[in-house]
Amino acid sequence: MNRIKCFTLVALALGSATVFAAQDRSFHIQNSVRVGYDDNVYLSDANKQDTAFITDVVNISGELAFSDRSELELYWQPEFRYRLDADPKFITYQDLYARLSHALSQRTFLDLSDRFRYQEKDGQSDLGQTENQNFFENDLMGALSFTLNSKSQIKLGGGYEFRIWDDDDYGEWNPGTRSGNNYNQLKADGSYVRELKADTTHGMAGVNYLHHEYDGDRGGFDSTTIYGGVDHSFNPNLLGTAQLGYSFSSVESSDGLGSSSSEDTSAPFLQAGLEYKAAERTSINGSVGYSLSQSQNSIYNASDAFDATLGVRHDLTGAISISSTLSYIFSAYDSKYSSYGLGDAEENYLRFLLRGSYQINRNNFVDIGYQYAFRDPDSPFLIEYTRNRVDIGWRLRL
Repeated sequence: MNRIKCFTLVALALGSATVFAAQDRSFHIQNSVRVGYDDNVYLSDANKQDTAFITDVVNISGELAFSDRSELELYWQPEFRYRLDADPKFITYQDLYARLSHALSQRTFLDLSDRFRYQEKDGQSDLGQTENQNFFENDLMGALSFTLNSKSQIKLGGGYEFRIWDDDDYGEWNPGTRSGNNYNQLKADGSYVRELKADTTHGMAGVNYLHHEYDGDRGGFDSTTIYGGVDHSFNPNLLGTAQLGYSFSSVESSDGLGSSSSEDTSAPFLQAGLEYKAAERTSINGSVGYSLSQSQNSIYNASDAFDATLGVRHDLTGAISISSTLSYIFSAYDSKYSSYGLGDAEENYLRFLLRGSYQINRNNFVDIGYQYAFRDPDSPFLIEYTRNRVDIGWRLRL
């Protein structure tokens, strides 16, 4: 917990100091007050609890220029939520992000970013503690970009991420249950990008490294992915991107007796997406992917995950807009990913979001939203649940 407090204080201190040091700055503030109803706040059909809630979400974002070579982007979103029939009734969440961009020279650029979050559980599906599962998460990243010539660029980056759960019994390593959901993650990447066709097509080749380690002796996984890809503008209204490669990976798990095993889990890698402006007031985006990913439970250390997302936004009028997102994740858990000696398992996760907004005047909006989530595993050790959540609120933009 001391590490969490340290990251928070450092981020706030840096943010405060840079605001006063900036030569030019602009800020935007939004405040959203919502009332709503959640029919499964703990994400468990076995321990189903519904509740009405009231929430106040403040959004402060800004850009600060220190010179023509340095710029800082800031984002802070605290949320204050009161739940009538949940434990705890009142809770505060945080989302703090800062990104510093600096031109070291005419051809060399530095990016440093940090994101700190205190959030509620979203997706964990094992049979562990289901109440009061909130977590601290910090993701620190750095990257260097080198412009070789008018058409080519090299990018190098790395980062460190950790997550710590509020509930020590759920987060910290327990030799008896062989579970621990706190984790550390090291990331590194490098890529070469080249313009293949002016203003329309860019090719790339790169390598990504990921080391994911859970608390104690639970284990984790390592993955080194080599890929090639292309970004292409088919026309001003249609943009596409695709990356295809191969991941050399291994999953490590503990047998609970002081020894561990490592299994080769190498597999293909895919990531592709499209952005389409179908009409003046309508935009569509979609993506698909396949990769070795961290699991969302205490039972398996990784999963082979296929994901697909479709998003649509449409402005009915100049004042009324609607947006929706449909996402699907299929997770395959091999028995060798488990520290419990459990067999293979599969899991389907579907999520649908719908939001509408009516602009009363320049600064005031009425928002309404609906969220549906459904998780369907074929293992008795993973939780099946359905969740519906609705809210309506007033948003002030300054």
